[in-house]
Amino acid sequence: MRYFAMVLFSCLVANAAFAQRVTRGIVLDQNENPIHNVKVQEPSTQNITYTNDNGEFILTYYEQDSKIIFTYPQTDTVRLPLRYDAFTKVFMRPREGSNEYHLGYRAGFLDFGNKNKNKNLENMPYFLGESDVNRQLQMLPGVEQGNEGYSNLYVRGGNVDQNLMLYNGTPIYNFNHIFGISSTFHHKSIKNTSIYRGIAPAKFGGRSSSIINLESEKDRDFSGLEGEFEMTPLNAGLYLGNIKKGISYFTIAARRSWIDLLLPQEVRQNSQTANIYDLQVNYGRILKNKDKLDFSFMNTRDLYFLSVSDDGDTSGSVVTRFGITQKWSNLLASVKYTNYVSKRFSGEQSLYYSGYKTSLELDQEIYDPSIISVPNTQQLQERGIRDIGIQSNWVYHWKNDHNISFGMQNSTKLFLVGRLTNVVAGYPTVADSKEVSGDIKYRPSNELALYAEDAFRLNPNTKLDYGLRSVVYQFDGNSTVVLEPRIHGTFFLANRDVLKLGYNRHNQFISQLSLGNAGSPQNLWVPATEQILPLKVDVLEAAYERKLGDDYSAGINVYFKQMENITLVSNLADAGNADLDWQASVVQGTGRAYGAELFLQRSKGFFTGWISYAYSRSTRNFPDLFDEDFNFSFDRPHMLKIYGNYTDKNSQFNFGFNYIVGSGQLFTLPIGKFRDQSGNLQLEYNTLNNYRSNVYQRFDISVMRAKPTGGLDQEWRFYLYNMLGSRNPLNISPDFESAGLSNLVINRAYLAFVPGVAYIVKF
Repeated sequence: MRYFAMVLFSCLVANAAFAQRVTRGIVLDQNENPIHNVKVQEPSTQNITYTNDNGEFILTYYEQDSKIIFTYPQTDTVRLPLRYDAFTKVFMRPREGSNEYHLGYRAGFLDFGNKNKNKNLENMPYFLGESDVNRQLQMLPGVEQGNEGYSNLYVRGGNVDQNLMLYNGTPIYNFNHIFGISSTFHHKSIKNTSIYRGIAPAKFGGRSSSIINLESEKDRDFSGLEGEFEMTPLNAGLYLGNIKKGISYFTIAARRSWIDLLLPQEVRQNSQTANIYDLQVNYGRILKNKDKLDFSFMNTRDLYFLSVSDDGDTSGSVVTRFGITQKWSNLLASVKYTNYVSKRFSGEQSLYYSGYKTSLELDQEIYDPSIISVPNTQQLQERGIRDIGIQSNWVYHWKNDHNISFGMQNSTKLFLVGRLTNVVAGYPTVADSKEVSGDIKYRPSNELALYAEDAFRLNPNTKLDYGLRSVVYQFDGNSTVVLEPRIHGTFFLANRDVLKLGYNRHNQFISQLSLGNAGSPQNLWVPATEQILPLKVDVLEAAYERKLGDDYSAGINVYFKQMENITLVSNLADAGNADLDWQASVVQGTGRAYGAELFLQRSKGFFTGWISYAYSRSTRNFPDLFDEDFNFSFDRPHMLKIYGNYTDKNSQFNFGFNYIVGSGQLFTLPIGKFRDQSGNLQLEYNTLNNYRSNVYQRFDISVMRAKPTGGLDQEWRFYLYNMLGSRNPLNISPDFESAGLSNLVINRAYLAFVPGVAYIVKF
């Protein structure tokens, strides 16, 4: 028996020794899009692995000369000998008439560049002709725009601040221009957009509704320089990209508003001006040792200035000038180093900075010939947040059926909730002074997250992703430790349909107090404190997907979210006062969101697009305000969305359209009015969000005309927003007829027949 044990042990050691060869690679289709869930196998052995979400694989195998077999439904089988010391690109050709839709991602995950193979989103109708990634996302099920005409995102009953928007891995804290009308991203600066609507890998955390990951262009199927110039009613934009395939890349995208440049310089300096700009610069290269280095930079700004003069002196010699300046900006920078320690072990080390700042300045200057100086009074209100992060993310190929990801992420956030500076200077009878109230300095918080997750292939038809994320939060001398379990199961059924089940817990230690519309610079970011607890959300989701014939795919998602410690502003005036503690002006409560989403897509042919229907409910409960649950502001029980796109490269004309119909928006209106004991008129309310407007309906259309001229590709794009003239309210205001106190009249403002145009030159 002892000899048998020794022989068995020797065989196991020899088997392990011979199986140490490891090969790495990526599987792509003919358009160089990664293919997910490809089976990679060494013949006549149990050495089998599968490509991950990025199409990458690592295989431990025996024989160096083995021809590895790559198989994927509806693609031609590939057999290749792979070197164990090289990274190999493997191309698979779809069979004629095959359906290229990718199944098997996490529940709720959508990806415009891979999962949703729709290459023609540029044909989507856009407001005022501005191509906008946010408006693309708004056409997906479970993602709503909020107020009419705005470029905001409300995902499955969550608020705007519950979305984590990442640009090349760096969070951005205000992704809106023009008070929420347009996003801050030049459309060419984004190669791909993906969104997790609740169920996300353990690598991602910090927000409770969604993770939106925006990636710039880093590679393409040819080397060289390309560019694009675009002109719209709002902006002029330029994009340049110089990519050396498989070696390096450099891209720059910039936009600036141009209407203000038509005003005389004197007017812009002294009377009025408004302008916006954004700039994105990205650079990366592959080093000699095959490691990668990436740099990313982004800067955005909005500036609005108005000045008026008042001739208050009867002689007209004394003039008082009043000025108001509103400004906000984002500054993002990051560096990432991707290193391959061994064939089994790789990591990403990154450092980023994200800063958002907003200021509101009120000025008064008096021009009096009898006074040598110019007396002036200035009031400056500043708010903002800075985020400095360092991350170390690793992937370890333990076995062919186990891929472990783990890492450390540290984020130091600095909050300027409100700083108010009052300056008085130049008055003959008043001493010059400068007073600062509110926050003198930024106040820091720190989040340290450790996570680990195992992608375990139980068998060819069952995949299990399970992990744990732990966060240590510190603010003002207090520490909190939370655990976030993550589990997601994927089951490939006999007919190649896919069933997915998932559970996530999210904790959010930062929130945005809404003092205006979403996207408004008046809204301020605040940390969780000893008094204001962090938001906690539990998400359950089930999904079922299948391919329908050669061109179509369909899916259904069912979800439930339980939310605790939701923060709501209860006193708008005091919350925005820098001299007061904002914590006394908010309340916390609970919420629920649940729903079902249907999604039917066609991703091949001249005519592509999708149809989605979402049934969803979202409620809130704040015991300090009301005894009963009430509907969330952007609760939309029924919403049907249709996006259609026709693109023929051989035709000069192409078109696209959006059609949306569903439940109207909620508003808070008084139910009556009365006179108090002092005779003052008072309005009476019963609850929040007690009035739902009529059925929301909108039809938008776009027409594109392409015409090469002089070796350049030129395009004209024409848009019409709400071409049916539906009266979807921007806002509503209550009024009572003077004849009585009980007759309520509702005044509406709405957008209809809004045109847009864009002129584009590609080179």
